[in-house]
Amino acid sequence: MNAPNKSVADNPVPPVDQASATPVTKPKPKELRDKTVAALRIALDPKSADAGVIAALRRCDPESPPPAFYRVATGILDKYDDNLGTNRDDRDTRWTIVASAFARAQGFLDGFVPFGQALAQANVAEMRFLRLMEASTFQLPHVVRSVVHQLTQKGQPFDPRELADLVLTADTEEGRMVRRRIARSYYRHADK
Repeated sequence: MNAPNKSVADNPVPPVDQASATPVTKPKPKELRDKTVAALRIALDPKSADAGVIAALRRCDPESPPPAFYRVATGILDKYDDNLGTNRDDRDTRWTIVASAFARAQGFLDGFVPFGQALAQANVAEMRFLRLMEASTFQLPHVVRSVVHQLTQKGQPFDPRELADLVLTADTEEGRMVRRRIARSYYRHADK
């Protein structure tokens, strides 16, 4: 009996890097987000970024990203973000929230302090923390602005990747996991 013909589609072969002859794997969404966050932090470094761009991002409305956002972020997002399952307008709105928060938190993004721990160490009130954890996508810009302001006023560095994860994964299953991770960190360090 003859074996059925198998097409190439039935037995997919991953792309191969010709120089090293190793299979090329597509990065996971979290890896892409982390690379995008790192590139955005570098682009918004006050030592090299235009002060006008940073000022425009600090006061921007995420629903209507200013030209400064596109000047800084378009190349970065095109390179790393790869849409991550969202439409372009939604993606730009969410990344504008992140870029605005980064512009407001200059000098405090170098920390490796988990976001929840940073909120607890800055004595962010539990009610404000709960508003952040329960915020809808529509409410996030205002709530994020408020907690980032409190973090910077207290001189509290934080891990910007977790803030970006919170904003970029809102209203998804992954977003629920991110919020749980931040909540565990917050309550672990609250009142200490």
